[in-house]
Amino acid sequence: MVQKVIHQKEEVLKKEVKKVEVPKIEVAKVEQQEETSYVTDPFIETLWDQFESAVSRTRELREQRQELYLKAVKETTRFNGVYRTTLKGLFEQATKVNGDLRIGLFQNNIFKTNESAHEVTESLKSQVSEAATKLEELYLTPINSAFDLMERTEKLFEQNSESFIEYTNKAWNAWEAVTDNYLQQARKTHQNIAHRLEDSVRVLVAPSK
Repeated sequence: MVQKVIHQKEEVLKKEVKKVEVPKIEVAKVEQQEETSYVTDPFIETLWDQFESAVSRTRELREQRQELYLKAVKETTRFNGVYRTTLKGLFEQATKVNGDLRIGLFQNNIFKTNESAHEVTESLKSQVSEAATKLEELYLTPINSAFDLMERTEKLFEQNSESFIEYTNKAWNAWEAVTDNYLQQARKTHQNIAHRLEDSVRVLVAPSK
């Protein structure tokens, strides 16, 4: 009896088991949607491009004004230097002319006097020439000092102007970087708001299926 039961089990195991076929699931290909075009994009791009161009022109004008200012300061300093040099030359020429006149007057006096007075005249001429030279140095010294002071003041002013413009440019460059970043963020925010409005309008006017 037991053998019969075992034999029946073996026969059951030998029977072919039908394979269960699993239906293949076809994955539908999702077509890539084309990027949505927005009507407001050209208007927004034009608006912000014009605004950034205006900002760029303002920066260029500021740089040009600084360059013109420095050029004017340097040209003024150079002109004043040439003017002072010319005045010094005139003073030196006048001094030379005065010296020549003194020498000529003494020579005329020498020829008109006798030989006994020649030595006295030469001594007097030497003393007068020395006194005249000292007087010329006395009135030329304040002029030279004033010219030197003016030259140093102008050079200092030119250096201070260059330093001030350099410091100002560094500050402006820092603010320009912040401004450029702000403009980029503002442009993106403007575009996002416009896109959302257009998307909302499209949803409202879309035909119901």
